[in-house]
Amino acid sequence: MALSLPGLLLAAAAHAAPAAGGQCYADLAATRNFTLGLPRHAQPTPDGRTVLFLRSGPRDTTLHLWRLDPATGTATELARPTGTETLSVEEKARRERARMSLTGITDFTQSDDGQTALVSQADRLMRIDIGTGKVSDVPGRGWIAPRLSPDGTHVAVVRDNDVHVVTLANGQTVRLTHGGTDTLTHGLAEFAAAEELARPDGLWWSPDGQTILYEEADSSGVEKHYITDPQHPATQPVEFRYPRAGTANARIRLGLVARNGGPTRWVQWDSTGFPYLARAVWPKGRGPLTLVVLNRAQTEERVLRVDPATGRTTTLLTERDPAWINISPSGDGRGRSLPRWLPDGSGFLWAAERNGHWQLELRHADGTLDHAITPAGLPFVSLDDVDAEAGTVTITANPDRIRTAIYRLSLQGGTPVLLTPEAGLHAATFADGGHTRFIDSLSGADGSAVTTLRDADGHVLATLPSVAETPTLTPHVEYTRAGTRDMDAMIIRPATFKPGQHYPVVLSVYAGPGYKEVLDAPRLDLESQCMADHGFIVVSLDGRGTPGRDHDWERATKNNLIDLPLQDQVDGLIALGKRYPELDLDHVGIHGWSFGGYFTAMATIRRPDIFKAGVAGAPPADFADYDTAYTERYLGTPQDDPDGYRVSNVLTYAASLSRPLLIMHGLTDDNVYFENTMKMTQAFITAGRPYNLLLLPGTHMLTDPILRAHVDEAREAFLATTLKASATPH
Repeated sequence: MALSLPGLLLAAAAHAAPAAGGQCYADLAATRNFTLGLPRHAQPTPDGRTVLFLRSGPRDTTLHLWRLDPATGTATELARPTGTETLSVEEKARRERARMSLTGITDFTQSDDGQTALVSQADRLMRIDIGTGKVSDVPGRGWIAPRLSPDGTHVAVVRDNDVHVVTLANGQTVRLTHGGTDTLTHGLAEFAAAEELARPDGLWWSPDGQTILYEEADSSGVEKHYITDPQHPATQPVEFRYPRAGTANARIRLGLVARNGGPTRWVQWDSTGFPYLARAVWPKGRGPLTLVVLNRAQTEERVLRVDPATGRTTTLLTERDPAWINISPSGDGRGRSLPRWLPDGSGFLWAAERNGHWQLELRHADGTLDHAITPAGLPFVSLDDVDAEAGTVTITANPDRIRTAIYRLSLQGGTPVLLTPEAGLHAATFADGGHTRFIDSLSGADGSAVTTLRDADGHVLATLPSVAETPTLTPHVEYTRAGTRDMDAMIIRPATFKPGQHYPVVLSVYAGPGYKEVLDAPRLDLESQCMADHGFIVVSLDGRGTPGRDHDWERATKNNLIDLPLQDQVDGLIALGKRYPELDLDHVGIHGWSFGGYFTAMATIRRPDIFKAGVAGAPPADFADYDTAYTERYLGTPQDDPDGYRVSNVLTYAASLSRPLLIMHGLTDDNVYFENTMKMTQAFITAGRPYNLLLLPGTHMLTDPILRAHVDEAREAFLATTLKASATPH
């Protein structure tokens, strides 16, 4: 029975939580896990003499643009947001796809010479002279998806679903496309690309700044979904075109048009057989315009060379995998995607999962393999820089399964040189054309979060200033391996942990494609520490189906997203319980969000012998209701594999629910639609099974600090009540 009363009781329980617990969650929510005030999106200028970065206050979400002088360590504010932000439906959707929930100046790009920056705030643009700090408004409002020309003189931008070019010197605007509507967009990435293919762009400049490549997306054949905001019943529902598994995707094509306007030349490839555009790369130098496309099943990928004069394409490389293709990493949307052409056009860098792991390769201009650059024992993560003159590349790679580090290698291969010895998770950012200095963003194994400017040999030249608050709690994390499958595991104990006592266990879970839980970056686990500090031991495990281990491990869940991952989580818990007697496996709860919410519902229903209670956030109950590009990668279409969808469907098992289950879901979620929770609760009602429901205002992201704190407290209160959460002596 789905009842409002348990929800009311739950809310009361949450507010009755211990003051310390409430304050812990409130602090985490107000500071976004103490990340507000950290430098973001930091980039050196090509000459390395200046660093630009975004930063908010420690308890606000409004980003400002800052400039750091590494020689003096002085940070100067270059631009601050002005006026009231008004976001169109299209811009709100773009931000949801990008998981962008901050406000103010949310993005900036530099010209090739590092003299000009283009700054975005909501629907307005500003041009900044980096040297003098002079700020000029770009005429017009309603702009979205801006892209600065390489020479910094023009900006390509979308308004009313058509592409325009603005000359920054005089504000003159030329409309390049016509006929844009809500279902025929120009210059914007369609839903599948933005949400699932890590491609946010729909506009690309030629290196000489004279031509623009743009995407046209026709979503007229895509299913209509409507979202109504119950808080404002007088407001019209918002229409979205959402491609459910097995239904029509948007039809896309690419056009080439001169900067000053004129006819479009359409790029020609088999878009019926290969409907997904994963990457578009228009390199500087002599390399060609290049596309990466996939078939709908995502079992075949092609790298295409484009002739801009005619729009014709030539296949350079084909990759196949009977399970699915993982798209080549390092798709940052700023021209640094793979393939990466050498300046003389003699070849390109490519990455693929060869021999079970990602490796970086050098290929000839015709696509044939020259040699592997990375050694077999160092799985490749991303390509950060290519210095063709020096004959080197800088990459991020995995020294082990739970850490990343930055290395320099010869283009010919050989022994990698470690540039970042600090343990943790590193991410590098180079300026285009600047090889001597780079930004290193580190989430350290010691719990730190620091952004530094390093030279080409990894020496720290400057530390970008942070105004983030110091976390009020310290993660107590133990990293280990669990079970006969040697799974990566993480155990978080209370700060007041006492040997000889039993503690109820909470499994914090995702356990699905594309996301790894166990990483040596304790600062990512402050929320779990907050829960642990109130009488739990929190455990996370990476079983089959999760990334970061090897090809077969990740693809073991093809056509069945639940059976093997669920068995792995159970086996891992049992193995840890035998090794650590403080884990009370008679009192185990589970929680997760999105796929983790799905997994939580499945685990609570199907393994009541292990899981005594669950809290499922925004769960995709029936994957036939989730999107094409994600779901079909793992399950195919519902028409081709109905059994795989049945086995992976929460509704298949709903009548067996016998443990307390709390479901949380945002009513206006446009990623995992609320219909998933409606169908699940309807199945429970039909079967006469009790459940708890907490309805949330908002979308898939929990951005409001009061709402997020309440959700965290409600989750803990529910698990504390259902697990009788109190430490007991042996």
